[in-house]
Amino acid sequence: MKPARRLWLSAVQFLFGVLVVAGAGLVAWRLWPQPDLPQGWLTIRPPVDTMALLEVGDTIWSGGRDGVAVLDRDGGVLLEWIEADVPLQYVTSLATDGVTTWVGHDLGLSGTSGGEWHTLTVADGLPDNHILALCYSPASGLWVGTGRGLANFRQGPWAVYGQAQGLASDVVSVILEDSRGRLWAGNGRDTVGGLSMLAEERWQVFTTSNGLAHNVVNAILEMPDGGLWFGTGFSSRGGASHFDGRTWLTLTQEDGLAGAKVRSLFLDAASVLWFGSEYDGLARYDGRSWQIYTPENGLAGWEVKAMLQDSRGNLWLGTENGLTRISRQAWETLSTQP
Repeated sequence: MKPARRLWLSAVQFLFGVLVVAGAGLVAWRLWPQPDLPQGWLTIRPPVDTMALLEVGDTIWSGGRDGVAVLDRDGGVLLEWIEADVPLQYVTSLATDGVTTWVGHDLGLSGTSGGEWHTLTVADGLPDNHILALCYSPASGLWVGTGRGLANFRQGPWAVYGQAQGLASDVVSVILEDSRGRLWAGNGRDTVGGLSMLAEERWQVFTTSNGLAHNVVNAILEMPDGGLWFGTGFSSRGGASHFDGRTWLTLTQEDGLAGAKVRSLFLDAASVLWFGSEYDGLARYDGRSWQIYTPENGLAGWEVKAMLQDSRGNLWLGTENGLTRISRQAWETLSTQP
């Protein structure tokens, strides 16, 4: 047999083998028993990876590894993938001021208003092109967290902050401005970690020596009474720390959290706390009891990275393996269960 013919036959056999394996996998997936979803729960794939969620009009934007997916808010149907002036990939954050919507990703900061896109980079004053966090405040403008500093834009050039200005770390992956006008910045990207607070133009640093469960800070949430929760941890260590301005309280897996590392935090419209973990699913705490959700009882994935309750009351949970959408009726049922 001629070499060219042997090569062609080998290629055909290889392709046939791939198709057989893929077909067998698909059949097995279809036939393998899947956990029944609770009434009103919906698993949405794609998108697969979700790191940020934002309600824009009557749609939900889901940002993640593959870009920004636009979903119908009321039906959960994927409508389109956003196309900007640069490729959107590894999207970490979404923010809006009601007019402009910003997308933070690994090629810069992209913004759109009226359908036109424009991307800002280090050439425009940002400390780094890899954007890790966004926070918009009517009082202080747009805050952008990167791996090389924290940038703020109000009017004029960008103001950049780093360790030289008092930050605990140059890496800023989570930002929140609280109701008192204090800015909180956390590093959840490396083991150095750090939590910084800006008030009256002065930075203050918090660590485990002050009361944090872990120095790596992954999420920040303000409560209606002004208290703050910090989701912390790395690998198999961490917890959720609460700070009321004077004292610290920490919850761990032994207290009811789904996992040691707290990846995300959320407070729903019924004042119920949701704690997303890195590896172990989601914990829901209503002040009396805990409920744990995993892929074994309805959750799309094990790592909960982002949570959102839209204006219609539907709850969106973004994971590494798709979105879970809980309808308003199903969420209300959860909220009234003893």
